Amino acid sequence: MSPDIFKRQPEKGGGIELHEGTWLIADAHYAHYHPDLFNFLSSLSNADLPPQMILMGDIFDLLFGNAPNSIETNLKMVDLLKEVALSCEVIYLEGNHDFGLSKIFGDLIRVVPRRAQPLMARYGTKRIALHHGDVVQGIGYEIYTALIRNPWIDRLLNGIDTMSDGAVIGWLESYNRRKEPCRTIEHFEEQMKARLKKLAQRHDFDIWVEGHYHQNLRFEEGGLAYVNLPAFACGGMYAEAAPANEEIDFKVKRINHVIV
Repeated sequence: MSPDIFKRQPEKGGGIELHEGTWLIADAHYAHYHPDLFNFLSSLSNADLPPQMILMGDIFDLLFGNAPNSIETNLKMVDLLKEVALSCEVIYLEGNHDFGLSKIFGDLIRVVPRRAQPLMARYGTKRIALHHGDVVQGIGYEIYTALIRNPWIDRLLNGIDTMSDGAVIGWLESYNRRKEPCRTIEHFEEQMKARLKKLAQRHDFDIWVEGHYHQNLRFEEGGLAYVNLPAFACGGMYAEAAPANEEIDFKVKRINHVIV
């Protein structure tokens, strides 16, 4: 195993050991109009929690650390995640809907910003790259994602939102609610196989695990494994790390009481 697989992680000690039973939750898109994740987690006792929980980004539909107006409407869920983190290790990979989170969660939850992803994990001899998934999207996306993470832009938009009695947050919520998060992307596997080759040129891994696309798909190509996690927003699904013939599998689980 290459000794350099953790060197991309300059913050808080680098890579991690992935535990058996770890939950990977992606793309819950929590909001007051989409409370499924809150209802699920708040129904669990400490004994029900896994040893480790990795939040793979877009857990919130809108949560920006430099925009207090976006935090206020999400405080119930923020406080619940902090409570969960008192009983199990919680690692939060920022997504494109939720970023600037270190100032929100402090030291209770390890936050991994986009610039520090993939977070490298190890399970036995397997090198697992964990990423929200919004990578290799082209120069246009890179410019966009840099702009939306700029704290001055976030503060400006927050100020406009305050002066307009919530018009900015309201418009963003309306836009997000018009999306179709559970649609099937045509030719997705073919696209991801080509993309996997580009990722392998940038990073050293055996398994690439991401959310973002909401497709719940996995395949192997050229000796590498690719896992696109299910979106929690689509039927309350998440993945659990489990041993499989001395390797690792990500078993898809579904909660029993999804609110439609």
